[in-house]
Amino acid sequence: MLPFTNKTQAISCIKQILPLGILAVALLISCKSEEPSVSVEQWGVFELELVGPDAGNPYLEIDFYAEFTSEEGQRLQVPGFYDGEGVYRLRFSPPTQGIWHYKTQSQISTLDGNIGSIRAIPPTGTNHGPLRIVNTFYLQYADGTPYYGIGTTAYQWTSVKQSIQEKTLETLSDSPFNKIRMCLFPKHYQYGNETEPWAYPFQRNGDANDFTQPNFAFFQNLDKRVHQLMDMGIQADVILFHPYDRWGYAFMGNEMNEKYVRYLMARLSAYRNVWWSLANEWDIPSIKETIDWRGIGEMLQREDPHQRFRGIHNWYSSEDHFYDHTEDWITHVCTQTYEFWNAIRWRDRYQKPLLFDEMRYEGNVPSGWGNLSGEEMTAYFWMAGLSGGYPTHGDTFRNDSDEETEVRWWAKGGTLMGTSPDRIAFFREIMEELPVHEMSPVFIASEDPKSLMKNQHLFEKPGEVYMLYTGSEGQTLSVNLSGSGSYLLQVIDTWGMEIVEERTVTSGEFSFTTQKPYTALLLKRAD
Repeated sequence: MLPFTNKTQAISCIKQILPLGILAVALLISCKSEEPSVSVEQWGVFELELVGPDAGNPYLEIDFYAEFTSEEGQRLQVPGFYDGEGVYRLRFSPPTQGIWHYKTQSQISTLDGNIGSIRAIPPTGTNHGPLRIVNTFYLQYADGTPYYGIGTTAYQWTSVKQSIQEKTLETLSDSPFNKIRMCLFPKHYQYGNETEPWAYPFQRNGDANDFTQPNFAFFQNLDKRVHQLMDMGIQADVILFHPYDRWGYAFMGNEMNEKYVRYLMARLSAYRNVWWSLANEWDIPSIKETIDWRGIGEMLQREDPHQRFRGIHNWYSSEDHFYDHTEDWITHVCTQTYEFWNAIRWRDRYQKPLLFDEMRYEGNVPSGWGNLSGEEMTAYFWMAGLSGGYPTHGDTFRNDSDEETEVRWWAKGGTLMGTSPDRIAFFREIMEELPVHEMSPVFIASEDPKSLMKNQHLFEKPGEVYMLYTGSEGQTLSVNLSGSGSYLLQVIDTWGMEIVEERTVTSGEFSFTTQKPYTALLLKRAD
């Protein structure tokens, strides 16, 4: 009996030995693969650690990757990376179950020709896989579990002191947010953002950066934080570049930009919660022409073995300042705007999921982008959600996370001080009960669409479920309830977080005049 564990392995081995003639029988024994000693969940993370040279500059000089092959013949080339002190790592997230064989390749002998296999076992617990796009505009987990994206923003939370990072994770664990926008590089801006990072991404000689020498402690901490977010079920929307930079990371030059992005891809791509956001506010003049945005985006599309989402964020809210989201490398529309009245047009134009990734923040800073009331922030979530998009929160209040430095959630994380998160949690609960990925938005404008609270939003699966919202009292909400029979009506006080009225209504034309602001109506077919 030939020593194979399955038919596919046998066929592969026979193909290798057929040209060898009489040596085939002798060599047959060497084709046997041992049962994998390592098991990892499908969509989990397998990490291979090897020891190699630490002389010279391995970051620039040594290439290291592995080819992973499934028993069904799927092949993925996975890059490895140098992690300091002669340690080389490679991370792979198996997209399917079963046995995966790998073989490393490098110009360095100790990193070349290492072979092995792993067994990808069924996922458990909260491991539902990475997100996938469904029905053009919506997201769900790879195993089919529904996902409704509720984002927040803490731009440089992994660049501040460790105690604040820990406080941020503690806060997130008790929050409604399942996605966070976060910069890799530290950020220099007003409102407490003038502090130095806890560690620099690259080695520094005085005030000068050495972009050829990563600070491995910084990146190891980033790995740790992204992994912690993954375990919490929170998507990490990692921003690669931004213009709020007194250290020079936005001006590394094309060669170092590509090297840095490839390095980051090797470190983080295996985490199923990672997204790539090329920029925060790409169109600010200081970086608009200094970075090859299309080149970076297409490189990620071409080389990322796990094909994580890819987006890019604008500065001005006007569509004139949007990056061209029709480009093939972009997976979703990432906007900085509160022009909810344009949502349907953008969906139709770009044919991709729409994320309102910055639509002003709750807080008390003088700048208009950061002083929404809690009521307004909550209303923005309802308007964005019922426009068929995914909304994102921010909080600019100074919080109590550190006695020495000024900490505001939107910038550094820490604790949440605003009044909207509980109401956002209530919004999320309602949206997660709806067949969102089968629903479509309808917009009913007031005389001036910019008067946001007077506009009306309808989100519907005709004949089954309808959700309506307006931010103003005295507004008459109308909808044609299709089919025959009856619907269960719930009148929802979205700020008070309660159902204030519940009754059955008949199908056909239905109207309701709001008695208070921030009212939503939910109508579900009674049967």
